[in-house]
Amino acid sequence: FGVRGKERVERKKRYLGFCNLLPFLNRPAGKLSGGMKQKLGLACVLVHEPEVLILDEPTNGVDPRSRQEFWEMLFAMRKMEKTILIATSYLDEGEKCDHLALMHRGKILILAAPQIIQAQFSDLEEAMIHKIQESDRGLLDEKFQF
Repeated sequence: FGVRGKERVERKKRYLGFCNLLPFLNRPAGKLSGGMKQKLGLACVLVHEPEVLILDEPTNGVDPRSRQEFWEMLFAMRKMEKTILIATSYLDEGEKCDHLALMHRGKILILAAPQIIQAQFSDLEEAMIHKIQESDRGLLDEKFQF
């Protein structure tokens, strides 16, 4: 993506450091843990300094500590005014976001700040279950109308 020479080397070092991977610089990627691989993927993307990050299940299958570290990095990027779009099935991660879209079958069921959703329901899980049931009932009603 056009990052060459000295600038590329500097960014590589900066973002590997940002992702706490400098101590593992000489370890082959295949020998890294799942959490480290996720952080390495993030470091690789950050070398290009994008304004928008789209992350699909970035903490899926990683240990709790790596998950926490990954979110700390996302919070730091938020302070750098990066736009971050995250797809996750971990509803507790949704609570950490500024805006939340709860989706089911490719449709947005709720689009609001987590605090607004939590004011209407006891928690995000209850909101998701309620909205899915409501949506599925609507589908059933449509299918059985003659």
